[in-house]
Amino acid sequence: MADARVLETQRWLNSTYGTDARFNKVEENGRTGWPTINALTRALQIELGISTTADNFGAGTESRFVNRWPDGIEQQADGDTATSNVYAIIQGALWCKGYSTGSQITTNFYGGTGSAIQGLKVDMGFETPTSTVDVEIMKVLLSMKQFVLLTAYNGKLSIRDVQQQINRNYRAYTGIIPTDGLYGREMNKALIQVLQAIEGYTPAQATGNFGAGTRSRLKTINAANASTYPQWVWLGIVALMCNGHEGQSRDTWYSTLPVVIRKFQEDYAIAVTQQFDPTTWMSLLTSKGNPDRPAVACDTRFEITASRLATLKAEGYQIVGRYLTEPNQDTKLPEQYFKAIRPGELERITAGGMKFFPIFQENSRLLEDFTPQNGARHAREAREAAQRLGIPPTYIYFAVDMDILGGQIDAHIAPYFRAIYTNLGGGYKVGIYASRNVCTEIINAGLAGSAFVSDMSSGFSGNLGFPIPQAWNYDQFTEISNYKGQDWDLDKVAYSERVPAVSYVRPQSSGGPIVDQNIDYHKLAPIDLIWHLEQRFEELRTQGKVGQDYIPNPVSGIGTWVYVPTWKCIINYLAKDYLRDGGSKSSTLWAISAESFRTRDAQILEEDPTASQIITALDRYISSWRQPMLDPSGERIDLSHLCATTLGYTQDWSFIPNKWTGWAGDLATAMADINTVMEWNPTANITSVAEALVGQDENYRSHPGLAGLTVDKKINGKWVGIGNTCNRDDLCCDGDAIALAANLEAGDDTNAYLLSTTLRQYYNNPTQLANRFKQIGWDVGATNQTDAPNIFYSQMKGGVNDANRLFLAGNVSEDVINAACTALARYIF
Repeated sequence: MADARVLETQRWLNSTYGTDARFNKVEENGRTGWPTINALTRALQIELGISTTADNFGAGTESRFVNRWPDGIEQQADGDTATSNVYAIIQGALWCKGYSTGSQITTNFYGGTGSAIQGLKVDMGFETPTSTVDVEIMKVLLSMKQFVLLTAYNGKLSIRDVQQQINRNYRAYTGIIPTDGLYGREMNKALIQVLQAIEGYTPAQATGNFGAGTRSRLKTINAANASTYPQWVWLGIVALMCNGHEGQSRDTWYSTLPVVIRKFQEDYAIAVTQQFDPTTWMSLLTSKGNPDRPAVACDTRFEITASRLATLKAEGYQIVGRYLTEPNQDTKLPEQYFKAIRPGELERITAGGMKFFPIFQENSRLLEDFTPQNGARHAREAREAAQRLGIPPTYIYFAVDMDILGGQIDAHIAPYFRAIYTNLGGGYKVGIYASRNVCTEIINAGLAGSAFVSDMSSGFSGNLGFPIPQAWNYDQFTEISNYKGQDWDLDKVAYSERVPAVSYVRPQSSGGPIVDQNIDYHKLAPIDLIWHLEQRFEELRTQGKVGQDYIPNPVSGIGTWVYVPTWKCIINYLAKDYLRDGGSKSSTLWAISAESFRTRDAQILEEDPTASQIITALDRYISSWRQPMLDPSGERIDLSHLCATTLGYTQDWSFIPNKWTGWAGDLATAMADINTVMEWNPTANITSVAEALVGQDENYRSHPGLAGLTVDKKINGKWVGIGNTCNRDDLCCDGDAIALAANLEAGDDTNAYLLSTTLRQYYNNPTQLANRFKQIGWDVGATNQTDAPNIFYSQMKGGVNDANRLFLAGNVSEDVINAACTALARYIF
């Protein structure tokens, strides 16, 4: 809101100094801010005869001011008619701070201005204020410091009282500090200067930096010696208040003070002594605290080898933080990784008796790195890496490794974390690695739930003057280079125990030839989990709860209950992301092409205490954010996709050919992408494009067939990209489903474990796995690469095939259909 007197000040400045080259005109908007304060500063410098003005009240301005007014600028006597632009500058500065000097800006310094100065000094904490403006007051006037309680910004009266006491008693050390009731960086520095004052340093020596000298003079204060050191007691209580703990400013020890100190020590995970000892002083007054204190956690960019693991354990470390990914990781061999977790490393850590926590950091040191687009991408990359590494659901700490100012949180950091929160999934939770203030703001906004605090970066503006976030779990407080002379570095990290570290790695394999009957379901391979679900299903069947369909008789009106094999019921549930939730299409389409979801069985399973535990462990493979199952050959199997497609191949009643739940549907969607590439790149080689979009892995964009082509385009304000919708993983599932469906239909329907047994036998049979892609061709009579393109083409044409292809691919040309079929034939054979 515009202020009339501030507007008058701006107009007076422009009219008085606007033609002077040393002055920068200020916008006349009636709003107080740095542009107006800077204009007042330059005006004063012009009045002092400074030839090169600046926006800061530096040493040169200070020296000139003291030379002209060694005793300060005094209030005029009532009869004194002398005028000075400096008086108007003082009045304008007072108006900018909200102090009234009278009806208008004048070039006199009478009682109205004098009263305003006295009121300002009262707010600062002065006991006997005069109206004189010395250099210290002038510097404060030409600043954005506030001296009224800022309740709108959560300013506290108790903190304001402390600030006023500092101005009264320690001004020689601290200068005049704001009395706005806010504990921030400037007040934190002032508290350190107060500490240095009571330690015996001179004002010139009291820099506000907590160095080795300041540390060496720390005293331990307790009930026994408190009466001897009242200033120390006062400072300790004040520091507790500033860190969010209950207290009342006083210089005497009171009975419940040890309880308050203990609470602080417990909250900061430091030794509980119930006294102000050196470690407590350092945690109260600096973000990193005592860098020499012991820690049970650490983080490092270096691989935890067997020897490093032994070193960490010998030094008392129990937890290590490691990085999920690194930029351009897919172009490097594991031994070339700079910081990313290497294959087998997490298994080594957990088998060796330590725990870990995952960190995600890629290019997080520039403000432009924090965009919603990057947030969504980073969430996906973090989830996929965590799933690939077998990390169970836990907090992933996304890094903000730079000094973020308060106003940048809402503009940049919050949108970035909102995108992470929306896109992470997989059961993983959003953690944040950042300064104290950034962690607190993002957690309070509901965009993260746990903090890994970068307190080691004590220079960050979001650390000094801010209490540690209530939801902190890890606190990085010092870096050790060349740890133990072993040529690797680590950061010491405090641990609050609010969130458990990860103690195990989930198996990623499909499951060995022997059933693992361990009931710690989260540690079981997926096929073993299916075995357990089959077992519980049979137990529920004996209670008459599951495994039956009611078939009505339209003539008699009396229906019958029909036995449904366990394998059909379980595979139906495993395909829930498609049959119930629609997958990438709709549940209705999947119900038509495969079968309807067995809602009643699902409800019983999900409400049953035992089955629900098994399902919770299985969800990482069958929910919407799912992790692939790895077979012994290293291929990635989408279990939910596999089950939906297998169901399609076991249904003979559907008028939609079973291939459309598998390879035909995937190939048709690839045709749509091929067609788009050709529309965007008319001179491209269609055969090469098709080969790049059929059967490739996640690096398909690096395929030579797409080299130099447009694969992303902005359409109607939104970026559209070419997908990988008929990829290697899809074709693995399509081929496996054909073989599995045949084996299941030929099996014994009364065998409760037919599904897990069939899966186990198939995925532990190297010969069958070697022919998985060929199953696609064999199923439609294609036996070699020469004949297959025409056979595939015939399978995509005519009747319902035309309708399905049109639905999935759109209106594509014959050339596109031929190119896709030829690429599939070449790939599988």
